[in-house]
Amino acid sequence: MTAVSTTHSPAVELTCDGCGTTTTVDGCGWLDADVVYVPVAAVGWTGSPYARGQHRCPSCAAGDASRPALPRQPGPRDEAPAHVALTVTSPAVLIRVTGDIDLDLVPDLRTGLETAVALRPYVIVDLTAARTVDSLGLGALVRGRSAARQRGGDLLLVAPSRFVQTVVRTMRLHRAFRMFDTVPQAITAALAADDAVPSGAGS
Repeated sequence: MTAVSTTHSPAVELTCDGCGTTTTVDGCGWLDADVVYVPVAAVGWTGSPYARGQHRCPSCAAGDASRPALPRQPGPRDEAPAHVALTVTSPAVLIRVTGDIDLDLVPDLRTGLETAVALRPYVIVDLTAARTVDSLGLGALVRGRSAARQRGGDLLLVAPSRFVQTVVRTMRLHRAFRMFDTVPQAITAALAADDAVPSGAGS
């Protein structure tokens, strides 16, 4: 369990769910009271990126590593194994991402983005079934956006989780990425933007 205090500056009080040890961590500039993975990682603790999740101090985490993990109930964003799927539409290539956008998934995402940009200037990344994103995953999205914009297009994000939105905002990229609630909304935006580009531009 994690509690957040904002008496003077953001500070996070961590309580280990294994031994009950508590520690107070500077908020590290983190202003979201519900998503706390930055302060948790800053002191070497492990656990959920969310304030109400389970957290372990380094000692308990080391002990947990020697025991088999307990099964957990799947949520709406983790019912299928992690994968990347591409669909080519008229105005854009749609990339659907499932699972955590991390070291394991980034190679597939990077390949998918390269393929998408080669086919269409506009790329729509559907994150409806995505859970979290790490620095590698965010870097792949940033590079994909840069490649799309070099072709006169853009990379649009659909339905990012609160975790993904927080990471994007913390890295000051929320003004760079256009985000939409649904795929049809993103497709409409891509169509409108494509219609506004003069013939021959970006070629």
